[in-house]
Amino acid sequence: MQQVTNQQKLKPWMGFVLFAVVMVLFLSAGARMQTAWRIYGLIATEAMFLVIAILYAVIFRIPLKEMFPVKKFKARDFFGSLFLAGGGVLIGFVSIAIVGILIPSSLEAGDVQAISEFNSGSSGYLLTIFAMAVTPAICEEAIQRGAIIANFRTIKKDWIIVLIMGLFFGIFHMSVLRFINTAIMGACLSYIVVKKNNMVLSSLMHFLINFVATSLSYVASVNSGNSAAAALTADTMKVALGTYLLMGFAAPFFIVIGLMLLNPESHKKIRFLFAAIASVIMLIGGFAVTISNRLGQNYLVNCNMSYIVDVENTEAEPIEFGTAEEGVYTVAVVIANAEGDYSVRIEKTSGEVILNDKVSSGVIKMYSNQVELEHADYRLIIVNGAGSRGDKPTISVQIS
Repeated sequence: MQQVTNQQKLKPWMGFVLFAVVMVLFLSAGARMQTAWRIYGLIATEAMFLVIAILYAVIFRIPLKEMFPVKKFKARDFFGSLFLAGGGVLIGFVSIAIVGILIPSSLEAGDVQAISEFNSGSSGYLLTIFAMAVTPAICEEAIQRGAIIANFRTIKKDWIIVLIMGLFFGIFHMSVLRFINTAIMGACLSYIVVKKNNMVLSSLMHFLINFVATSLSYVASVNSGNSAAAALTADTMKVALGTYLLMGFAAPFFIVIGLMLLNPESHKKIRFLFAAIASVIMLIGGFAVTISNRLGQNYLVNCNMSYIVDVENTEAEPIEFGTAEEGVYTVAVVIANAEGDYSVRIEKTSGEVILNDKVSSGVIKMYSNQVELEHADYRLIIVNGAGSRGDKPTISVQIS
């Protein structure tokens, strides 16, 4: 990787120290600003990263044009970056589904809800795009692909730099669910800078990825009444995994094409063979997971409903079901587009109450419990409580 002026002053260990300092400031000052100022706090946090990167360059007397290389690029480089980033995104989707299945608790992480709230539509589309797409493409790239990566420019093996920067980017996003996804993206963006020494390309790819994701989330949020987040459960991730594998079977070819365009000197044709093998595995895996999901469904109840709440402390239409044998059954309820309090009640048709629990609060309200039921006929009732008037909840109920 091309070195900068006064490179001798920068050591690899300093990159780890700088990253640690950034994370400490992110978790302290950044967290406070985002809690207090919401989307403006997010913008302020991104600006903080940019200031740190510039100060780092000034302190070590590294010209800004070298620390943050901005150059014209060829069409070959642009499309190479686009293919590489696109392949990384598709592989990242698969990783999110796998992590969600293997670590269900990661689906309840605060970052999922926080992103949903930032994209809720209340801040306006242009401000949301500025905060979620423009500032990260400039500020995060400045600190990650500018100041931090500068410390590793003396490392001779490029793959080591890409690996380190990928791990840093994954940790930087503070999410178990999205760690692999963001690490892959960090590695792709870092590879672009390592090979082309041009932050315009990495920033542009960063912007395009965030722009598309934020725009889709924003539109979904507005259309669904300020609740853009999907009901994330291990079961929904199993369904998503099959879809993502089928969608992403071309990802290995995208990545190989991207590597070939960005670094034609080191390209080997055998990479296409490896890509073909990986694509076939993903395609077969996608069909297998999809078929398995369909064959494996065994729900007593699997339904969705919605209604407008006119009066607080009233009940929705009951969902009736019966059990063929005594046993422990899993009850899962997800409620979106609702601000008030809600609870779940299960009772026998005779009126005997078996369960009466409150649904957790949040942008997406979730309830899951295991209940021992006899061989009998039952009904499940959603009860809306305080603050629910005017809600139009979208309710998903599964009993298995």
